[in-house]
Amino acid sequence: MKEVKIGDTIRIIRMDDDGGKDLQARMYNGRSGVVQHIDSIGQLHGSWGGLAVVPGVDEFNIL
Repeated sequence: MKEVKIGDTIRIIRMDDDGGKDLQARMYNGRSGVVQHIDSIGQLHGSWGGLAVVPGVDEFNIL
């Protein structure tokens, strides 16, 4: 997979919902947004909402 950079637009396919326990994560499935920050452990933060996308855990596409 191509490396994600600040400014890339991504579409969240599926966020890990901890076996159905995290109902908020499920609400992010299908959202798109621009990567605004990549933190020190590689989580993606952006305009899709408050939850971070975790590469290797969450499924997403770079648009």
